Amino acid sequence: MKTKNILAALLLMVSANMMADNYLTITYSGSEQNISLPTVQKITFEEGFVVVTTSEGKHSYPISILDKMSFTESADAIKALPEQAENLTFKNGTLSVKGDGFLRIYNTAGALVSIANVKEGANVSLDNLSTGVYIVRMGDKAIKIRK
Repeated sequence: MKTKNILAALLLMVSANMMADNYLTITYSGSEQNISLPTVQKITFEEGFVVVTTSEGKHSYPISILDKMSFTESADAIKALPEQAENLTFKNGTLSVKGDGFLRIYNTAGALVSIANVKEGANVSLDNLSTGVYIVRMGDKAIKIRK
């Protein structure tokens, strides 16, 4: 049944109007990832995985954990993220961190663009990132930032 739903979604993609504000939304294991449709180059099935190839790289999802693939007009999961958290704040191009751990920064396509092992009180400059929206994750907290 999953394969039929995935194939139906692929057929819809072929006929869909690929506007800049449209996304391929993949829901799996309680998570959701939104991939901008204009960046999608192809979707294939390889050894039990759905592989989405974009202009930024490949994203693989085990078919066994996929809940849904759909097309949406907005990246709702990104919109729902807070802009600040108790351990992460972003102001004037600098990310302030409370606590120790791995800080991960993702672009809106879900690709990891930066990772750092940070210590309590770290201030991380994001000047090296191009203008856009990013997801910053540290531990179980995530925020979105607009640069």
